[in-house]
Amino acid sequence: MQTDTVTRFLHALSPASREDVDQLPREQQEKMAEEWERYLRDDTDLLSLSELDPPTAENRAAEHVVRDYF
Repeated sequence: MQTDTVTRFLHALSPASREDVDQLPREQQEKMAEEWERYLRDDTDLLSLSELDPPTAENRAAEHVVRDYF
């Protein structure tokens, strides 16, 4: 089971986004992973999706965080 937030965040990203985020310093990756978890927890649109299809919800939240950063 993946418990490291950054690892889980990177795993949720598309390959292209993962490549971009991999180039960032670990500190920035950690900030993005924290934002990803916050987005997953707080976004009401993702709540029902996360119950039905957790990987898709995680991917959408991760891509949202990446779009906001870049």
